[in-house]
Amino acid sequence: MSEDGSVVEAVLLVPVAMLVVLVAVQACLWVHAQTLASSAADQGDQVACTAGATVGEGVGAARSLLSSTAGGLVSSPSVRGEVLSGDEVRIQVTGEAESVVPWLRLPVAAARVGTKQEFRVSG
Repeated sequence: MSEDGSVVEAVLLVPVAMLVVLVAVQACLWVHAQTLASSAADQGDQVACTAGATVGEGVGAARSLLSSTAGGLVSSPSVRGEVLSGDEVRIQVTGEAESVVPWLRLPVAAARVGTKQEFRVSG
């Protein structure tokens, strides 16, 4: 009789334990993908704000870093750049974290705003 109880416990606990492990792995993948998106936005902003550079070069730098570091961790990546008022540049990176839980889609996004560097002659 006591063996019947342990079989029932195993049948209930093993799937719950596996689900907990999958959710923990998914959380780690999301945090890593978010960090990669943030790094790509930082890189794009740094390049776009450099004197003589364009927003397109910043977007290209962000895409390049994202493709070389994120691989399959960020699916459907999108990088956009725009010039704001006051010589500011905005680089935005969006996508989704790789999913190990089929029904769970976690978005990742990062945006950086920086001031365009210019050399001005005083006087």
